[in-house]
Amino acid sequence: MSDPKKDNPQAAGIYRAIALRFYSRYVEARENAERHGGDLSGYGSQHDAREADERYKVAIDEAIGEIPESIDAALALAHFAGILAADRFVGEITQEPVNDERDAYHQSRALADLARWINQLAIDEMVEQERRKKAERCKLRAVGSQDNDDDPDAA
Repeated sequence: MSDPKKDNPQAAGIYRAIALRFYSRYVEARENAERHGGDLSGYGSQHDAREADERYKVAIDEAIGEIPESIDAALALAHFAGILAADRFVGEITQEPVNDERDAYHQSRALADLARWINQLAIDEMVEQERRKKAERCKLRAVGSQDNDDDPDAA
């Protein structure tokens, strides 16, 4: 049996970008907590916010922009688009800055990739239906009787 960790690099790349987005938001929140006197020394080392954000940008640029090759990759794109929408909503409530323009761009790319995948499925389905119809029309049909009445040499 194949290793499930290697079966879908496209979906893995999208989920990696999602994880790095959450990590970037975590780093921002942690820096805010420390700036206000919070002690988070027991929570391990971290990158600074700029580096965390850069890692996220690189990951998402690698992960989106292609038609999904599987249902898992398509679902990952849908999750990513939903996370961006939810993050924007949370940002509005908490007054935390969110990169709206970048997020809108990434969200539109993810949804466009997803739409292209769905469109390709619809085209494939339509082609298959037409192929079946054509095959049905072209089937050989049994001839009723094999009388040789029409054959002049049969007499």
